[in-house]
Amino acid sequence: MLLDYQKKLTAVAVVATCVAGMLIAPCEASARVNSRQSTIAVDGSQFLIQIKDGDLNVSSEEVKTYVRDAARAVVAYYGKFPVQKTIVAIAPTNDDGVGFATSTHEDAGGYGLIEIDIGAYANRGDLETSWTLTHEMMHLAFPILTRRHRWLAEGIATYIEPIGRMRIGKVSREEVWGDLADNLQKGLPSSGDAGGLNSARGYGRIYWGGALYCLVADVQIRKRTNNRRGLEQALRAIANEGGTAASDWSTQKTLRVGDAAIRAQVLENLFDEMADAPKTVDIRQLLRELGVRRQGRATIFDDQAPLAHIRKSIEGLAI
Repeated sequence: MLLDYQKKLTAVAVVATCVAGMLIAPCEASARVNSRQSTIAVDGSQFLIQIKDGDLNVSSEEVKTYVRDAARAVVAYYGKFPVQKTIVAIAPTNDDGVGFATSTHEDAGGYGLIEIDIGAYANRGDLETSWTLTHEMMHLAFPILTRRHRWLAEGIATYIEPIGRMRIGKVSREEVWGDLADNLQKGLPSSGDAGGLNSARGYGRIYWGGALYCLVADVQIRKRTNNRRGLEQALRAIANEGGTAASDWSTQKTLRVGDAAIRAQVLENLFDEMADAPKTVDIRQLLRELGVRRQGRATIFDDQAPLAHIRKSIEGLAI
């Protein structure tokens, strides 16, 4: 989850001297003699992995694979990783699985910073199935917004993270659409909700309400452009023009740049509709038009549905 929290340079002071010249010889030598600190490169971007004090069941190689795969998922959606240098600071905890995480950008040092908890009893399978690190890395490709507009940043990461992971083979199409079908209704306004997403407080409304905005926007863009462009092209343009976590872009500027890239005013208009008023969406009907339905726990696709071609373009898979 992306938090505009006070910078935690002291937590990573031990590695900060390596960041400015990430992967320079002293850092590489350190990685060879200390398995708790290592460096990897993905698509030209550099990652410094620091494992803080504490025991982990997973090996340093398995941790590196986890970081590498998360970065690959971001590249699969954005075309490149949004920042050149990133520290991934791992805190072992007395738990199972992957726990809480935060992401931000350290402007003074010029690097992304992700802090993530991994349980001492987590195993390789837990890392393989974890979405958390990918979610946090997706945040680095988008401006850090005000708390009032947090739903937009969280919704984007929630929506595109599984798409990126699907494209590198970590989750299936059925899992991606099944998860949306099961959870998007959590983002709808309640019967007594007088405000829009700007006034959202609960997890479901913030994360899944934002994800619902993304799905609706994606479909609207593709309808308006005869499926030539989608939310993906808007978000890529925002990142490519500098609207990453390293920027100080406003929400308005961010959406304006995205709309300019798709040559249609979809993001701004839909934002106005959903930000301050309790807009409802017929999610079942939308998914039906995309050719998605749930049958028990199974996800069934109808390739003859009117918007099935849009669903396949969102997936971005060679079928």
